[in-house]
Amino acid sequence: MRDGSRTRERIERAALKLFVEQGVAETSIRDIAREAGVSQGAMYNHFESKDALAWSLFAEHFSEIGQELYHRAQALDSLRDKFRTMIAYVFERFDQDWMLVSYVFLARHLHLKRVTSTLGNPYVAFRAVIASAMRRGEIPRQDTDLAASLVVGAIIQVIDTKILGVIKGDLASKSDATAAACARLLQA
Repeated sequence: MRDGSRTRERIERAALKLFVEQGVAETSIRDIAREAGVSQGAMYNHFESKDALAWSLFAEHFSEIGQELYHRAQALDSLRDKFRTMIAYVFERFDQDWMLVSYVFLARHLHLKRVTSTLGNPYVAFRAVIASAMRRGEIPRQDTDLAASLVVGAIIQVIDTKILGVIKGDLASKSDATAAACARLLQA
C-alpha cells in the first residue's frame, strides 16, 4: 500500500471514530487531523473539506451495503430466506466493523437527500425484495414503500439499540429472530 493510501485510510478511520463519537457537525478538520496523526494540509490533499470527507465515507459504504444486499437477495427464493441473508449480512458487518456501520446508519439523515439512483441503496434492496414477494403472492399486496420503511426501520432500531448498549452480544446471533419478526410485519 502506498503511503498516500495509508494516510487516506488513517484519515478515514479517524473521521469515522470522531463522527460516531461526537457527530459530524461537532467534529473539526483539526480534530480529524490530530486523531489521524497528520497535518491539516495532508487532510486537504485527500479531501477538499470535512463535508466532502463525510459524504465520501457515507456514499461509498452506503452504496456497498446496498449492492451487497441486492446481490445476496438474488440468490434465494423466499422472502424469509432473503430477509435472513440480508439481515445477517448487515448484522455481521456491524459485528466486524461497528464504527463503519454505525456511521452509515447514524449519518443517513445528513446525506439521504444527496443519494442518487446510481448508488446502491439498502432501502431500495429491501423494497425490491418486498415488491417481488407481493408479485409472487407470498405476502399480501400493500403499500410497498410503507412495507420497506417498516422493515428497514426495524433493522435500524436493532442497530441503534445495540449502539446504545441495550442489546448484548453479537448482532449476528440476532439476525434470524429479526428476519422472522420483519416477515411477520408483512404477514408473511
